[in-house]
Amino acid sequence: MNTKSSLPIVTASLFSALVPTLVQASSFQILEQSPAHLGKAFAGTASDVRDASSVFFNPAAIVKLEGSNLTVGANGIFTNAEFSDINSNTRGIEDKTDKVGLVPNVYWTLPLSEETTIGLGINAPYGLESEYSEDWMGRYLATHSELAVASFSGVLAFELNDQWSLGVGLDYQRAEVTLASQVDSTFGVNPRPATDSHAKIEGDDDDFVGNASLYFTPNERLNIGLVFRQGGTFNLEGDARFTLNPACSLGAGYPTGAPPAPTTGTLCALGLGALAGDAEADVELPDTITLSASHRITDEWQIHGDIALTQWSSIQTIRVRNTDNNLTINELNLQYDDTMRYALGMTYEPSGSPWTWRFGIAIDDAPQTNPAFVSVRIPDEDRLWFGAGFNYKLSPTSSIDVGYAYVDVQKATIENTNPQTGSRVSGEFDSNVQIVGVQANWTF
Repeated sequence: MNTKSSLPIVTASLFSALVPTLVQASSFQILEQSPAHLGKAFAGTASDVRDASSVFFNPAAIVKLEGSNLTVGANGIFTNAEFSDINSNTRGIEDKTDKVGLVPNVYWTLPLSEETTIGLGINAPYGLESEYSEDWMGRYLATHSELAVASFSGVLAFELNDQWSLGVGLDYQRAEVTLASQVDSTFGVNPRPATDSHAKIEGDDDDFVGNASLYFTPNERLNIGLVFRQGGTFNLEGDARFTLNPACSLGAGYPTGAPPAPTTGTLCALGLGALAGDAEADVELPDTITLSASHRITDEWQIHGDIALTQWSSIQTIRVRNTDNNLTINELNLQYDDTMRYALGMTYEPSGSPWTWRFGIAIDDAPQTNPAFVSVRIPDEDRLWFGAGFNYKLSPTSSIDVGYAYVDVQKATIENTNPQTGSRVSGEFDSNVQIVGVQANWTF
């Protein structure tokens, strides 16, 4: 594993400890970058300009903010994904992953002139963490999964005229990954937790990615935003380590044929010994395109909409390989498709009141729902979001936002059979997510 020491690595490690699985949009994408937008189920993200979180959601719009702005937020994530067995043959117990985590974000904007504004941001656009016991039925697929992508953003916005503004930006992203699972030391002859060996793979890399955005105000009641964000390309370098059970040793285990045929323990020890060592994997994260619109119906009511495309088809199979002998250590055969997300929200601002109220609903596609490809590391399915929240003005230059969302995840079915050992994991994940976000905003 790379041993570079720097603030980005430390921050990525921090984010990996804070981000649980199933908190995201589709797969391991994280939308939780603003508790204010959370209350609208992330409708109008690129068109509803309220605070410095537009550094992430639409950099072109930050030129419309008055003065210098600072936004500091955090989202508390409460997840629950329970596995129910249908026809597994690996022995073990039914289990669940119910990690509780925190997703922080910080944004700052500073006008350089009447037509130009810069912005900085720190957030986690991708991430997950899931953890199961080492004796559950799907242990040969995963026991622990951890991905953190920490992003450090710099953006620049230009006001072209009264109606149009343009934004461009560059993000430095740091990715760190940990994958752990159990290994059947008996090669399918007698799988059971007591004789399992343990596998752990770690890797990291960094990349620079760009973004471009437009903000259009054809009249005083309508705002439209369009944002393109590039996905990073990472060559994750690290290592693979194995902790061998006594059943995974020379001469141990079960015969695989008449002598001198090797025993299962011999095959296990020699096989894992060949896989251990330096490792790498290539991952190309998806580009995203978001189109948003916000229309003020009356002086008090505003409606917001989002249509977002995530090009998940950039991820098909992630192969982790030994760099010395090119053997495959692990393979995530995800076969992702591109996804769409649709969100609709409302904002109510009573005249003369310090309160602003928000409501929203969203439909969020999963990139893979075929039981043969659904991964227990990311037991994803299509989602339905319900959001509500508010903003309260503490003073003319400060306010707080509180948002809440309940995410109903359809049952995810998995049918995975290892062709070499015959190990079969067959069952369903019943999942839901609750998110509570709080942020503070200041104008200077």
